[in-house]
Amino acid sequence: MEKTKWLKAISVRKNKVKILALVTFCFGLLRGQNLDYNGFLSHVKQYNPISEKAENNKEIAAAQYKSALGNYDPQISASVDNKFFNKTHYYTTGFAEIKQPLFASNYLKAGYLYGQGININPENYTPSSGQPFAGIETNVLQGLFFDKRRADILKARYYSDYYSSEQKIQLNDLLHFATNAYVNFLYVAKQNSLYAYFAELALQRAQGIETLALSGERASVDTVEASIFFQARILERQASEAELIKEYNSLLAIYKGKSEESIVGLIPRDSLDAVFELFLKRSRDEISKVPGNPILEQYHAKQGLLETETRFRKELIKPQLNVSYNLLGTVDARTNVILNQNNYKWGASFAFPLFLRKQRFDYKLARIATRNNSLELINKTNELNYKQRYMVETLKITEQQVINAKKAAAFSRVLVEAEKLKFQNGESSLFLLNTREAKWLETELKQLEYKLKYIKLMLDLIYLNGTLEYELI
Repeated sequence: MEKTKWLKAISVRKNKVKILALVTFCFGLLRGQNLDYNGFLSHVKQYNPISEKAENNKEIAAAQYKSALGNYDPQISASVDNKFFNKTHYYTTGFAEIKQPLFASNYLKAGYLYGQGININPENYTPSSGQPFAGIETNVLQGLFFDKRRADILKARYYSDYYSSEQKIQLNDLLHFATNAYVNFLYVAKQNSLYAYFAELALQRAQGIETLALSGERASVDTVEASIFFQARILERQASEAELIKEYNSLLAIYKGKSEESIVGLIPRDSLDAVFELFLKRSRDEISKVPGNPILEQYHAKQGLLETETRFRKELIKPQLNVSYNLLGTVDARTNVILNQNNYKWGASFAFPLFLRKQRFDYKLARIATRNNSLELINKTNELNYKQRYMVETLKITEQQVINAKKAAAFSRVLVEAEKLKFQNGESSLFLLNTREAKWLETELKQLEYKLKYIKLMLDLIYLNGTLEYELI
């Protein structure tokens, strides 16, 4: 009677395992979208908010460049001044000017002056029709060869490179994170299938031994040992299922992103073995690439920014000598403007700090910052080069580990099959057979672990090389 209870309990457990697997599969099929590895990456790049944020960096760079170009926009200015006192019109003065910045620190300008009234300052007096003028204004010393406007344009170009690199860095981080989440899920899913397979083997053996025990061919204690072994397999399977749920939800969080669609889930249709073979094929090309991580591009862009700032700070050490020259004109009866070279106005202004402490030390700070960034660039380049060298060598070793683990798993399976025959012939014990099978599972899991390690090393290498080419062909 007791033996029959054991058999019924084991049969119930078997049915529960099958029902659970079936419900899980159907639930995912109804709620999810079937995608392969490349389809998953394409969806992430299209819908993940980090991807959109990365794209916005391009707009920042374009806006900064257009803002710098605005320094060369024409400037219009005008003013009017009137005075009336005790019913007397003292004066009316007016000024209008359009000023066009040139490439150097100088301007072309044209304008109109008006000054009338009984008490007007003679200097501001003009004919009743006003006085047009045209001229040029330039800095002869500071700003002649390099000024703030040109510095801003150059900086904007380097900022464009900087934010373009920032966009690549963010996208590289996102794709690296997403692909790791994807392969983690495949790894745990494969683990789960292995535990399910070995739980099924343990169940079949427990049922067989129970049948033999009922007929008196096996000791009743063997049914207890078989049941304990089966329970251990079920516990491993349940732990794996909990981990699978965790990895699935992590994957779903990356997958859904900012999408407004009613996407509830996804079903990766790849297997870890298939993805491993694709990465193995890809490795031949990837290990030969020179690291071009966008972090290095960003350091180069920052170097350009700092060198531009250093050049500008050096220019500010020069004295300021501003010279302006205007041709003064008249307006005839037909309102034609007539400029005469004999009528002109010119002026000059000079300024120079006696000690130049601010200018000299601002320049010194800019030089130090430039030098520091250059040293950081050298250090980061060396770091990435050595990391790549380590990854390439580790990939070669891991590939051999996968091969050896595969052989070990095959040999372990042979031993299990041989032990089964011995057990059936009464030449072995259930304990030894269970031990052989446990070792077989261990070698299968170890092979899976090395495959995961290889894939992650490849993902790290792709991340390091900065090509953003995570898709598999």
